[in-house]
Amino acid sequence: MHGHNRHGRRERWHMKMGMGGGHRHGRGGRRGGRPLGHGDLRLLILSLISETPRHGYDLIREIETRTGGTYKPSPGVMYPALEIIQDLALAEVRTEDGKKTFHITAEGTEELMREAATVEAIHARLADLMRAEEDVDPADVRTAMHRLRHAVVTSARHSVADDTRHRRIVAILSAARDEISSLD
Repeated sequence: MHGHNRHGRRERWHMKMGMGGGHRHGRGGRRGGRPLGHGDLRLLILSLISETPRHGYDLIREIETRTGGTYKPSPGVMYPALEIIQDLALAEVRTEDGKKTFHITAEGTEELMREAATVEAIHARLADLMRAEEDVDPADVRTAMHRLRHAVVTSARHSVADDTRHRRIVAILSAARDEISSLD
């Protein structure tokens, strides 16, 4: 079929995902919107699965963790990106314990090497997001809510999370809700 070779798919991927024409964001990141573009997400996914094979939900959680909870890609963004990465032979899927785990391929490793400067810039932006979380305006309610959500999710997922821990989290959240509701 015309135009369905690997090279053609790669060209379409780059055009679709804003990778043609030098569309790169420097260390300062994007202003507004998502902190990662689709092309950045593709490279970040490859970088993360080069560290260790991961399944889709683990990738979503890891990106949320590395952005200090400020960005969590939706499954509607993550899974199509993973599908395209597979179509380009940059990753392969293996089923382990009933979960599809993504493993980087030789082509994926080559792509990471070609895009090393961009991958480094993406990781620098993620580190900037983490640092930005430390210097938040105390009057910024939205950021405080994101930080609280991240803390709750991280604590509830903790390796020693048990019923007692979960009840304590609920009690803290209920007390905070009551205190906020009492403001007039």
